[in-house]
Amino acid sequence: MPMKRRTFVKNGLLFSSALTLPSLLPGQNKTSGPLVAQVQGDSPYEIAKRAIAMIGGMDKIVSRTDVVMVKPNIGWNRTVEQAACTNPEVLRAVIELAFAAGAKKVVVMDHTCHTAEDCYERSGIAAMAKKAGAEVRYCDENRLVSHDFHGDYLGKWPVFRDFLEVDKFINVPILKHHGSAGLTIAMKNLYGILGGNRGKLHGDMGENIADLANGFSNHLVLVDAFRVLTRNGPIGGRLSDVELRKTVIATTHIMHADVAAAALFGMNPGQLEFLQAAFNRKMGEIETARIPIQSLSI
Repeated sequence: MPMKRRTFVKNGLLFSSALTLPSLLPGQNKTSGPLVAQVQGDSPYEIAKRAIAMIGGMDKIVSRTDVVMVKPNIGWNRTVEQAACTNPEVLRAVIELAFAAGAKKVVVMDHTCHTAEDCYERSGIAAMAKKAGAEVRYCDENRLVSHDFHGDYLGKWPVFRDFLEVDKFINVPILKHHGSAGLTIAMKNLYGILGGNRGKLHGDMGENIADLANGFSNHLVLVDAFRVLTRNGPIGGRLSDVELRKTVIATTHIMHADVAAAALFGMNPGQLEFLQAAFNRKMGEIETARIPIQSLSI
């Protein structure tokens, strides 16, 4: 019997009252929005778990019997060391915590650019996800439906219905250089829910990324910045382009996740067109000083 379409958009502000940092000293900028946790350490699995705990834990996001979609970046036929796809150990932490919070099913899926089977296997994501108990699913063109993003640039566009027929959506991108967008993080990672000719969205890319993120609900964002591809992204391939940052960022606010990750990368968030476009849409703050970011090293 087909699964009924689940309307999770209404839950998009589920965690809007998340913990924030203590009051700032006089003269400092006030911060706004949910807490952004930034954790550094030697184990991608452990820092991912700690970052989620810092923002209140997975049981604040996932409810019992939920069907949970976990959307990593599996776009490329690359190894973990090449840092073009999400680290499987970060993904393992997310899947295990979702099940521990009572999820009925966890699905891992992405619309890849290289051949899907090759990307899923070489990245290590398929094996890790299956071992953790998740369903590994490939995109099926027969399951495309029209979704209205209600954007200034991006209106109706085909989306794989798998990403709509869930209770919770968890966005797990990897932070890396992108030749067209400057960086690809959580907002750009949503390209992987789309079908159709995604190349058409490269014109006015910043505006389209902002509309995409503004028109689709994320319940949790976990940015993998353990290994960071600093040049020649998004495909990469050379180990000399990869730097160890050993960091994971967790929040329920997609724009603030990208702002914090851009700063970690070493870029001014205001110089990225997609973040400026998101700021113009009043999706959040573009200055890190105005975002409640809490950092921890373990």
